[in-house]
Amino acid sequence: MLRLRMPSPAAPEDWRRTAVGKKRPGIWRSVPFVAYFLLFAAWALAMPYNGSPDEAAHIWRAYGAASGDVAPALAEKGAVQDVPRSLPPDACFAGRAYVPANCGGREPGGDETLTAVDTPAGRYNPLFYLAVGWPLVISPDMAGVIVARLVNAALVAGLFGWATLVAVSLRRRGATAGLIVALTPMTAHLAGAVNPNAIEIAAGVGLVTALIAILFEPDTAGSVRSAWWLAGTSGAVMLNVRAAGPIWFAIIVAIMLVPLGRRRYVALARSNRTWWLVDTWAVTGLAGGAWTLWKRSYEIVPSPPTRTLSMEDALKIEVVRRFPKFADQMIGVMGWLDTPLPIAVYLAWWLTTGTLAMLALAVGRPADRWRVLGLAGLGLAVPVLIEVVNVNQYGFISQGRYFLPMLVGVPILAGYLLGERVPFDLTPRLTKLFVVILLPAQVSSLCYTMIRYQRGMFVSRPPSLNPVGGAWQPAIGSVLPIAIAVGAAVLFILFYYRIGARSAVDVPADDDRHSPASVEPDLSA
Repeated sequence: MLRLRMPSPAAPEDWRRTAVGKKRPGIWRSVPFVAYFLLFAAWALAMPYNGSPDEAAHIWRAYGAASGDVAPALAEKGAVQDVPRSLPPDACFAGRAYVPANCGGREPGGDETLTAVDTPAGRYNPLFYLAVGWPLVISPDMAGVIVARLVNAALVAGLFGWATLVAVSLRRRGATAGLIVALTPMTAHLAGAVNPNAIEIAAGVGLVTALIAILFEPDTAGSVRSAWWLAGTSGAVMLNVRAAGPIWFAIIVAIMLVPLGRRRYVALARSNRTWWLVDTWAVTGLAGGAWTLWKRSYEIVPSPPTRTLSMEDALKIEVVRRFPKFADQMIGVMGWLDTPLPIAVYLAWWLTTGTLAMLALAVGRPADRWRVLGLAGLGLAVPVLIEVVNVNQYGFISQGRYFLPMLVGVPILAGYLLGERVPFDLTPRLTKLFVVILLPAQVSSLCYTMIRYQRGMFVSRPPSLNPVGGAWQPAIGSVLPIAIAVGAAVLFILFYYRIGARSAVDVPADDDRHSPASVEPDLSA
């Protein structure tokens, strides 16, 4: 009988030996988690209250869920939560990039008398809010908000770090180049806020990375067991965090599964681990779906257009006017979609993403091209079609960040395929190049957003380039968040130059012994 055997620690493919070659691999295994957390923590510490999209609404939901009101009564704009007055709705700077954060809005703190608020996030699945909301119950002020942000940062860093370790366990580590590209400044911004969008994006990263390991390299040693757990965890998160999650989940899994080849399907069907994974997804998906139907969390606040639009007209508006905005927003239009980043940041991500995608399409097999194009095409088309169908009820509500749970998989998959198909160490070189391009761009994005909140972005005079001074300052000052972000960038560079950019096993790209179609793994128990 075929059995799935985990390789011994002494297996030659074990990344701890081939990548590190040192006596203390555990330290290096922790570096991705620490680096991601520090980067996200810098955003958490640097931003004002309600400084990211809809943060106050998510804070109210988090407080309500953590204080016991898990299933609040539905209301016109969402659901009613009882929250303390010390967590105000103020965002006097929202949508006004020229207004700094000291514009007169009330800071968290003071009167803790409970008051009923109608929050659009009130219908959302409570699991995320239970995880991040407890600091707000203990301390319903800015200190509690910052700790809640840091909890979210830790959760998102956990999934990103886990995906990174699985990626460096692969035989060819091209996926590491894609992971660097997949983390845009917008995701880092959201990871440093109270907002479930970031962990949904991280779940997309984890799901794609884990499925690459499970489906394409079932014989790879090292973190194979971790890949199965990552797939289960990421899938469960995606199926529960937001109402559209099951759609994104189904698209990712379907694209990664088709085609694999009959022998591979048979091997998967005989594996106990496959059925454990299916059971995990089924149970968590049913639970998430039951909540969505019960609380109608798929319904949002109506915001219809000023005139009735045909589907054809709505689609034209999406393609011609809104697609360019989506492209920028996926990389980062910060604050309340009011702070575009410097053009150099957008160029950096467009060039790196395009490099991976175009090269993967050029060297990939037909099935490879199908996966890359399918993930990119459906990742763009499905959210747009959902909006077009419902435009006369809800209006044009999509933002670029809503596309990321699926689209983050494109650079990861493209990077992996490059590592498999190119017969020389192109992807390690790209990984090193991307690190030195994109990590400074991450830090500069933080600094630029800090300037926006400290001084405002006045169009009538040259912009300031000083992120450590201004009318508004974070509670801990401006220097520490920047220093933390720089420290995170240094850790990333050290990790990828020492571990992540090396090939785990020197297998020629054209060696059919390890191609996804030809591997006949020992999978069933």
